[in-house]
Amino acid sequence: ILSVFRLVIHIAVQSMNNFNNDKYTSIELTNSIDLHCFHPKDIKDILDEFIANAQQKKYKQVEIIHGKGKSINKMIVTKFLQNDTRILHFFDKPGNWGCTIAIINLGD
Repeated sequence: ILSVFRLVIHIAVQSMNNFNNDKYTSIELTNSIDLHCFHPKDIKDILDEFIANAQQKKYKQVEIIHGKGKSINKMIVTKFLQNDTRILHFFDKPGNWGCTIAIINLGD
């Protein structure tokens, strides 16, 4: 469901007459992503595509909104970024620990 320039999000739509009616929505990726609407098991794949897109578009920095809550998403994001060689470093957005800023290695 992932491509370099577009992230296709699967949205299950249940109607009164047909419970197997699925629709897809394409979203153009930018330098910011909000992970609130994604299941934790999908976050690694989404981040991988998001970072690849950021490198291709030459974004030096990206914003990953994972939320505050129980910090499950934040733990997934942190572990992913720690192990990704495309990331130079990352930190909590000042004044907002529900968002992580990651600095991308553009190879310049």
